[in-house]
Amino acid sequence: MIDETLKKYGSIVANHPFLILGIAILVTIAALIGASSLGMKEEGMEERLPQDIEVISTMNFVKDEFSGGINPGNIVIELDPILSNSSEIRDVRDTKIIEYADILAKKAEKLEDIQSASSIADLLRENDHLPRSERRIRSKLDSLPQTTEYISDDYSMTLIRLDLMPDADNEEVYYQLCKIIEETPKPLGVKAQPSGSFAVIASLKQQIKPDMRKTSVFSILGILAIIFLFVFRSLKHGITSLMAIVFGVLWAFGLVGILGMNLSSVTAGAASMMMGIGIDFGIQVVSRFRQELMRFGYMEAVINTISGVTVPMAVTTLAALIGFRAMSLGRLTFLADLATMMSLGVLCCMLSAITIIPALLVIWEKYFGKG
Repeated sequence: MIDETLKKYGSIVANHPFLILGIAILVTIAALIGASSLGMKEEGMEERLPQDIEVISTMNFVKDEFSGGINPGNIVIELDPILSNSSEIRDVRDTKIIEYADILAKKAEKLEDIQSASSIADLLRENDHLPRSERRIRSKLDSLPQTTEYISDDYSMTLIRLDLMPDADNEEVYYQLCKIIEETPKPLGVKAQPSGSFAVIASLKQQIKPDMRKTSVFSILGILAIIFLFVFRSLKHGITSLMAIVFGVLWAFGLVGILGMNLSSVTAGAASMMMGIGIDFGIQVVSRFRQELMRFGYMEAVINTISGVTVPMAVTTLAALIGFRAMSLGRLTFLADLATMMSLGVLCCMLSAITIIPALLVIWEKYFGKG
């Protein structure tokens, strides 16, 4: 029964390769639309653990009770002298740095996602004015215990303490603060930058997509080189087998987007893993077709190929799905997300291998002859 069904499907592919290819392209377009909705998941270490673990529950309770759900962050202002014997500032208690910190804090506090911002200037302000005497500044700071919350022991760094709203867009806050810092004139020999969990998350999200592109390109080029040099020694068949992972990965990420999942630092490398596993499907189909082509014409060869490799590939896929789904049985949520993406990836690579590759092989042989 299964063999007869596969032979009928193989016959359809052999006689109507452009129809199969057209359907696959429509699916790919839908997948691209789904993949366009993929976002970057903002996650800290606590989001990677089950929320009912005692330490996580306690941390959330303390955060809500003692900070009102506020998400803290900082702007770090530190000395960065260029010349050793210059007149550049050597102590953050300098009036220019205090004024600079005050300006940055006031600008930051105007942002929608920032609830409050405080700096060393708030400790020094008297009747809404800052002292102009450095002796007065140092004397007052030495007498205040809060000084250590804003200034380092060696006086080379000072903080602007930020309280972000609980639902703040970390990435947007980071870019807005960077813009404020860039547009605000600063004293010579001083640099400033956002810091804190929101800045780490924004920087991480900024790196995920470029890293995915880089690893994906390297994976494809490496796989193609191995296939061409050691497996088929044919650029045509090498590229054809590669279509299993190209379309398979696109379909998988389209499904991920349609399901409303987002990428994270953990799942960002899933594409390369999908390619490493999925290429086997493409190699199996092309290798079997080349063997069948030695004895039969391309039409019978593609029918025998589909009927011969589909069941073993399906069993391999099922075994992989069981293995990946077993990852989701644990309590670590990020493993469950990775398992879902890998399961979709392997399944889509297998489906693309038995649809797109046979159609391409028929088109190659029918219209371009052997080679």
